[in-house]
Parts: sequence; C-alpha cells; structure tokens
Amino acid sequence: MAPDQVVTGNALRAAQLSDAISGAGHTVTHLWHAPEARGGEGSFANRDELRSLLTRHAADVHLVNFWELLGLMPFDSDVPLVLDFIAPRPLEQLFQDPAQVQNDLARLETHLSRADLVLVGNEYQKQLLLLPLLGAGIDLRGDDIIEVVPLAAQAAGSPKSDPVTDGWTLVSGGVDWPWRRSQRYLDALHGLHDGQGREITLVQFGGDYRHGGGRRKQPPAEAGGTLPLQSYASYCGVLGTQAHIGLELAEENIERRHSQSFRSLDFLRHGLPLICNRYLPIAAQIERYDAGWLVDDPQELPALLESITASADAWRLKSANALRLMAEQLNPRSACQPLLRWLDSPRKARRLPWKPPAVAQLADPPPLRRARRMLGLAGMAVRRRLFSLQKKWFGGHKDKGIVVVTRGDLFPTDHGAAVKIVETARGLSRHGHPVALVTDDRRYWWRVENGVITRQRIPLWLRFTTWPAVWVKAKHYTRDIPESNAFLYLPMTDGSFFWRTIYAGRKIGAHIIQAEFPAYVRPSIPASHVLDARVVLVEHNVEYARIRAQVPELTEEQYQRYKAIEIDLANQCDAVICVSDNDRQQLASDGVALGRLHTIPHGVDLEQFEQPALKTARQQFEIPADAPLLVYHGTFSYPPNLEALDVFAHELLPRLDNMGLECHVLAVGREPPDASPHTRIHLTGSVEQVAPWLKAADIAVVPLMEGGGTRMKIIDCFAAGIPCISTSKGIEGIPAVSGRHALIIDDWNEMAEAIRALLANPDKAKLLSDAASEMAAALDWKAIARRYLDLFARL
Repeated sequence: MAPDQVVTGNALRAAQLSDAISGAGHTVTHLWHAPEARGGEGSFANRDELRSLLTRHAADVHLVNFWELLGLMPFDSDVPLVLDFIAPRPLEQLFQDPAQVQNDLARLETHLSRADLVLVGNEYQKQLLLLPLLGAGIDLRGDDIIEVVPLAAQAAGSPKSDPVTDGWTLVSGGVDWPWRRSQRYLDALHGLHDGQGREITLVQFGGDYRHGGGRRKQPPAEAGGTLPLQSYASYCGVLGTQAHIGLELAEENIERRHSQSFRSLDFLRHGLPLICNRYLPIAAQIERYDAGWLVDDPQELPALLESITASADAWRLKSANALRLMAEQLNPRSACQPLLRWLDSPRKARRLPWKPPAVAQLADPPPLRRARRMLGLAGMAVRRRLFSLQKKWFGGHKDKGIVVVTRGDLFPTDHGAAVKIVETARGLSRHGHPVALVTDDRRYWWRVENGVITRQRIPLWLRFTTWPAVWVKAKHYTRDIPESNAFLYLPMTDGSFFWRTIYAGRKIGAHIIQAEFPAYVRPSIPASHVLDARVVLVEHNVEYARIRAQVPELTEEQYQRYKAIEIDLANQCDAVICVSDNDRQQLASDGVALGRLHTIPHGVDLEQFEQPALKTARQQFEIPADAPLLVYHGTFSYPPNLEALDVFAHELLPRLDNMGLECHVLAVGREPPDASPHTRIHLTGSVEQVAPWLKAADIAVVPLMEGGGTRMKIIDCFAAGIPCISTSKGIEGIPAVSGRHALIIDDWNEMAEAIRALLANPDKAKLLSDAASEMAAALDWKAIARRYLDLFARL
C-alpha cells in the first residue's frame, strides 16, 4: 500500500493483516503478482517463479490475499495455506459478466481445495462459502476452517471541521462497479439545505483504477462536486478535514447483502457517522453503537438530513460513537484475533475421502440391441476364460504386475518420452512389481523385472484377432489428425492394443494398466474389465495444448475435438498423473475431476551420471581445449528445440563473440537438422547415453521459449553436476530457485553476461551445480517409482 497512490481494497486489507500478524510477533514477507513486468525482488510472473520464492523463504504459513492467485500455488503442499476471501467475487461477476459466473464458481471450487483456513468479512460471507468448500473436498465436520475477520483499521481521530461554522459536507464514492448502483440515492441528496439555509455539499469520489492511468496520483481533492479517485493520503485528508458524514447507499442486490465496504471503514475511522442501507452487514453494528443512521429508501433522505442538520449535538455524539466502534470492534488487533489464535498452531485442514462418481444407470435397451450386448458379454467371458487358462498354464505373478501401454519408439531410449517411460518401468520393477511394455509392435512385448528388460514374443494367433496392421495404419493416418502427431492417437483406431494388453497383463498378473498419453486409455479401459485392474493415465504434457502450440495449421474445431477427447479419457481413469502443477491446474480448469489428478515429476537415472565425462567430445568436433563449451540436449524434430538452436546461433553466440568469448555449443540429441545453424554449433545426433556428453561441457544453457510439461533436460543437467542457465520457460515445472540451483534469465543480453560471469567465476559455478545436484538426488527413478506405487496402493 503506497499512500501517495490510489490504493485498492486488497492493498488496504493486506496492510491490515500484515500489521496485525507482525504486531503479534510473527515475521511477514510480501510476494506479489507482476505478470507482465518485473516488479521487484518479491514479484513473480508465473507459477514457477512463485514456487521458487516460496522455496527460498520456507515460510510456516502461506496467506493468499486474492482467490485467483490460489491457482498459482503448489498442489499438495505441506505448508498450511490461508485464503483471505473478503470480496464475494462470483457475486460481483453476476453483475459484470453473467456468462462467466459458472466458470468462476468451478475455478473457485478447484482453488479452494488448496485452502486450510478461509478468512471472510462477515457471517453472510461465511455461509456463502460452506457449499463450495464441501465441493472442494474440505471436511467441515471438525474444525471450523472459516473465520470472520472483518475489515479493520486504526482510528484517525475526530473530524477537524465543524459543520455549524463550515457547513455540512457529505462524502461518498469509490470505484464505479456495476453491482453498486447509487444514483437514486445521490439524486435525492442534491439541492438539500441545512437548518441555516446553506446548501449541503456532497463530495463524490469516482473513477476506475483498473484502466488507463487510474493508479497515477491525482490532483489534491477539494470539497464539492465529483472528484477523480485520489491518492490515499489525499483522500484521507478530505475525510479528516472537510467531511462530516459518510454515505454507503446503493440499490439492494445479492452482492450488496454480502459485501464488506472499505469506504465505510474509512468513514468510521475518521469519526464520520454513517448513513447506510439497513440491509448491509455493517448496519447492525451501526445501530448497536448508534454510529449513524439506517435507511431503506431514497425518499427518506430529505427528512433525515433536515433532522440531522437541525442540531450538531446529535452528530457529535454519533461521531464519538463511530470512533468507539472502531476502537472496540474494528481495530486490527481485536478483529484479527481468530487468525492470530490459529497462527499459534497452524495446521492443514482435513480433506474428505474421494472416490470416482458412480456410473449412471441406464434403462433397458431395445431387445435386439440387448441381445447384441448379451453376445458381447458372452465374448468377454470367453476372453476372460481364455486368458485365465493362459495364466494357469504358463504362469504369472499374482496381482502385482503393471502393464504400460504406450507408443512404439522406446528403443533406442534417446528422447525424453522414451526415457521417462522406460526408466519408470525399470524403477517400478526394482520394487518387486513386474512390468509389461505394450506398444504398437504386434510381434513383441517387453517384460521388465528387477530393472532388466527382455523382449517377449506375442503368439501368432493373437495377431489375427483384429484387422491387419497395414490396413489399420492406412485408415488411421488418413483421418483428420495432424500428421506429426497421428502416431500418438493410433489406439483410437487400432483394436489390437486391447488384445496385447490383456495378453501381457495375464502373463504378469496385472492389477494396474498405465496408459502413457491420453489415446492409450482407449484400449486400457475395456482391458481393465477383463483383468480386473485399475487404469492410470500418465500425462507427459497437456497434449491438446501442446499440439495447438506446435501445429500452426490446427483449426479451432480440431483443437476443441482433441481437448474433448483428452478430458473425457482422463475422466474415465482411476487416476491421472501430471508431471507438473502447471499441467495439473490446466487439466483441472478444463474439466478433469480434481480428485483424479496427482503430480509426480520426471526422474533421473543417477547411475548413468556416475560415468566420467566424454574425453573425446572436443576431438570429434575439433573444438579447442581452451574454448568455452556449452551444451543443449533434446529431440530436434521438436520445434521448440530447433528454435533454441536458432537462439544460440543468432542471439547468444554473437553477443558472446562481442565479449571476446569464442564459445562452442554441443547440440546433443536425435533427429538433428540437416545443417547446423552456426559453424560452432555441433550436432551429435542420437547418442547411447547423454550423461558423458553433458559432463564434457562447461555450462548447460537452455534458451527454450515454448513447450509444455516438465523439462527433463534440466534435471539431466542438474544430475550431471554442471551449472545451468535457463529461461523461465526452459525450467518450467521444476521448483528451482534462481541464483541457488540455476540462473533463470529471459533476456538474451543478460543471459550472455551470465554465461561470461560463470565462466570467469568457477566458485560460483560450483555452488550452483552442487545445489542442483542435491535437488536431482531426490529425483532418482526408483524414488519416483515409489511415489507411483504409493498412488496405486490408494486406488
């Protein structure tokens, strides 16, 4: 809150809570959202920057001052979270944009699932939140997690102006909100005179700080007429030196009946008795303390003002009562007592147990359709019996197996998706759970036990249960799917995935079917009925969002279709694993049931990174021994990775040249471009293991500008023990603190300077790489697999 500027109600409220909390002996740190520009050391532009700040400060409690910012807070945090919900935003939206109300309510319910205590301004607001909190999964049977903490402030003293000598001045105003209609009341006050025949002055502050220059400092206020919004200091000056009565009058509506007015608080703390509507929540206190007058209709105002101005004695008494009300009920320390008591022992709120909603029961179908359905059930029984015999004759594990249904390009394991799938399978198997990898290959599946992968042949007869592969692929690849992503949707057309899944599932005694990517849920659901297994979807990205970002020719109709497919398939699963809270939030906002969503990040193969650096890396590309060597790795058919190479070629290397640094870049990964974009960018192509190449470099630089999911390349760089410099997009989804684990920079000039500084300061580089290595140590694939198994055990 800056007194020399127009201030928002949120700023006043934050100041009230901060003063009360710090006054009780607690330490308060302020963080604020600055989405379009850097706003200082405590500012954040996105969820990852906020996570970094929260990690750095390691607070005991998080207090969120505006409900929409809950969407940027981490899921599943161990730190208790307090939400200040002083303005009933969905009710405001009812008058501002009615078509948005249902979306706002859905988002509010999703966001409330993170809250452990909610602060409201009055009892009406408390009742308003009970059902949304239940819908968010908060258990209200025990502790009351909603506390009434009204707006409060220190009294500023009695009015300096005497209405008998100076004439009467009424004050009203604030932002012109569509839910606050005051014109009929204001019209009734114009032209009124006091007992001495002098016209009663009405000062109205108006405007809208949301647009244009509304937050700039306005000229000093003078009594009379309509004034623009003032700086807070100037506004308080008018209240303290010129005004005598405050007005809180508007047409009755549902928002007003639940409102908590900052204006009323400022009027009262300056000793101004209040004329307000009887329906307002504050009216009961005004009446109990005799701190003003209550009205029901504009027609009451002329007679009321005539009575008030006839004698100033009654006004002086009510002015004193207004200050008494502030001192006894609305001072920050007493008003905040419920919050301060809770802070003595902050705790997480209890959550309701969650289970998927029951499947709706349908009426009996027509006889012919019912007969076909009976034949289908008979076929299902035959399949169950067939695969039960297979298990009896050929063995299998009892209800410990996990079938992973996924894309076919797993071997060689030289791209991010393949690494995640294969290493997760190895990690699960090392915990004693056999894993089967089922792909689009109709000849083989892969068994994984104790970290060892062996290829298994699929019986010849099973290949004839569906249409030939050539026919299926010809049909699939001519459907309305972007060619570059069509392979990820093959299970929507190829029915053979179902048969291979139940075959491999019976062989290993599967109790979990793990679909990697959304379309692989399609065969997994019917297979789960045969295997009596649970289905878990692993989202590597939010696929419909990724496709939209990477396929410029995608139409809106296609985007909406892929989005609907993904949301529908996700909601059919027993659980959905996201690699980052960013993806989890987007899926929740777009319609996936919140109770299904879980965040488990990517992992890293720490054993691989015990290998030494590749000593021949410089020799292979004739890189001088004293030349600084940067590294970037990824699959270069992925457009954001190609864009990163262009950044090296046209932005970073030229700037480094100007600094006298002739840096070289190792671009490590499969499907490189036909030609390098720069003579000092060296394309390795596919490599057997990435760790030795990373360790051969001096610095990992990740100038990504687009992409989704979590950056596995960052975790690899951390594990390799080399310092890392990245854009915020490049390190998205990883709780790294800039300056501690990595340097996070979005300006190319600053990034080039950071590269120069790290090359010149090996001690600083080592501090970064040591902290990053420590973070990577907690992300070993076996530890990540343990988190998968903990989730499976709860299904």
